[in-house]
Amino acid sequence: MAPKPVSLTLDRVARALRSPERWTYEGDVRWRAAVAVILRERDGALEVLVIRRAERAGDRWSGHAALPGGKVSESDTSIDDTALRETLEEVGLDLRAIGARRLGQLDDHPSLKQRSWARFTVVPVVYAIEGDPPLTLDAREVAEAMWVPLDEVRRTQGSMLWWFRPVKAIPVKLPMRLPRWQWRGLTIWGLTYGMLRELMDRAESAEP
Repeated sequence: MAPKPVSLTLDRVARALRSPERWTYEGDVRWRAAVAVILRERDGALEVLVIRRAERAGDRWSGHAALPGGKVSESDTSIDDTALRETLEEVGLDLRAIGARRLGQLDDHPSLKQRSWARFTVVPVVYAIEGDPPLTLDAREVAEAMWVPLDEVRRTQGSMLWWFRPVKAIPVKLPMRLPRWQWRGLTIWGLTYGMLRELMDRAESAEP
């Protein structure tokens, strides 16, 4: 019988992220981005804020699950500036104003790599908040925002088929089976899955 998974808590996440050591992507990228991994404890469960992207013509990620975030702007002086600014723009949550606690950063998460370069890389910054602050969604960017309990969503572990083109010059798509979670009609996969999976793995392995 497989051992019961460790229950995820803010304390475990905080201890897991105490070390500044993290993997950074050294290859070439066209642009960089940051996302905010916003955590809270509610009724004894650790929850993360996940958004569903708005449906937009020409956007291949329309309607997909994501974390609040976006591209690094020239006006941003740090990766935190990007994560905080994008969170305020997308869901109307001012993490500075509500006293969010910064827990640390996860590894860089590059997009599907082509030899020595990736189209972009994402830096996840982890924050902890208290209570149930109101959200004001930017309808141009976000269709829905929900608090997802991590202990529950990881029990929905499954896989999905994704078709991708390995070389742009060749009009052939190949199938790839990818891990995913499901939550209330939302499929969490790809980079978002990878970032949350890393968070869970780190928390589970943290010293008690």
